Amino acid sequence: MTKIIFAGDSWALKGFTNENYAYGNENPMEGDVRLADHWGIPYVHCLTPGRGNLTLLDRFLTMNINPTVPVIWVYTEPGRDYGKITGDKDEFGWIRSEDIFNIRTELDTITLKTIRKKIKNPVGLIGGLSDINAELAESLEFKVIHPSWQRWISEKLNSQWFKFGWGACDIGWRMDSNKVIPSKAAIFAWDEQIKEWCWWEEQGYFCHEHPTPQANQEFAEFLQPTVEKWLHEQR
Repeated sequence: MTKIIFAGDSWALKGFTNENYAYGNENPMEGDVRLADHWGIPYVHCLTPGRGNLTLLDRFLTMNINPTVPVIWVYTEPGRDYGKITGDKDEFGWIRSEDIFNIRTELDTITLKTIRKKIKNPVGLIGGLSDINAELAESLEFKVIHPSWQRWISEKLNSQWFKFGWGACDIGWRMDSNKVIPSKAAIFAWDEQIKEWCWWEEQGYFCHEHPTPQANQEFAEFLQPTVEKWLHEQR
């Protein structure tokens, strides 16, 4: 069966539990189980936990992958590449801005266009810490395997409040680790999303802002027919 590249941030790294949260968060450890492990498809990983999509792109380019090899990419928060894209020395400017979501939209557009320009491989996208703009992605000839892992969880649990998937955990993380003071818009949206994630955690689908092993397995099983069909088309 076709070997693939499985790429992403910590959402692609493993299913998170309270036991494994503090370990192996830079590289996979023995015993970690991730989305791709459930498909029975040989893969090579390309992972940059805690980093943006463009940092992941940089790592991918150093691997000198044959351009015919399919890539499945678990998409992360576009805000993480704010400094890389804008050149602003304040890499957290998007968090400080009341215009945070318009900024994210602009960053997302640039990110998808940059990935498509630099990677010739067929790329299948899965919305992870951030949703996929499916219309834009498809216009750039990406395969959208699924636009939102977060929405899948919300629908699985019959959520009445979920709006869209984005990297709300980055607000708290940067605020705590880098003394960033978020905008009111960021704080309000962060509060709404984190409450949702806490509810998912109570249902066994989330742990420390990440999908659990259960969420990995069930989502992988849901995606498998789409993944297999797309890979068959690449032969």
